[in-house]
Amino acid sequence: MLKHSTTIRDVSRALPTLVPSDPGLAVPLSADRLDAHTKELRHHYDDLFPVIDRAGHTLAGAIKMLDPGESPDPGGEGVAALEQSEAYFKHRREQLLHLRNAFVEIGASPSHEIFEALDRLDELYMWIVVTMQEARWDVLIFKGLKAGAASPRERSFTSSAAWLASLPGR
Repeated sequence: MLKHSTTIRDVSRALPTLVPSDPGLAVPLSADRLDAHTKELRHHYDDLFPVIDRAGHTLAGAIKMLDPGESPDPGGEGVAALEQSEAYFKHRREQLLHLRNAFVEIGASPSHEIFEALDRLDELYMWIVVTMQEARWDVLIFKGLKAGAASPRERSFTSSAAWLASLPGR
């Protein structure tokens, strides 16, 4: 019964560790190694994309296959794992920005392929962040719909202000 919710939690937790290690890029010291850095970034992308693609499809499949009686996130572990993965890849995007700035500081030409490789990897990280956000919302919405279906009374609101006022703690 908990097979799909366990998949959501486990894939979300494992995602950062499934990612191949960072390209061997320290802060660049000279523009002489730009081509080598470009090659490393492209290789990192090529290693990372299939892992992320499989993980994304696994998450989407698990969410689609949730049974109406199944809890999408027992104990909130799945949502927490999704949030942690999202934070991890946001941090990775910040690291790419610092790397981009370092390449600019050492005098890399704006037309050098290094910037295209950085942008490509940044877009992949951004895609991962969006996927984690969507999966988290899917789980939360499923959980909310399930809770709403089990609710003994049906409520409707005439405005967003009325809905906000009905929330606990308001």
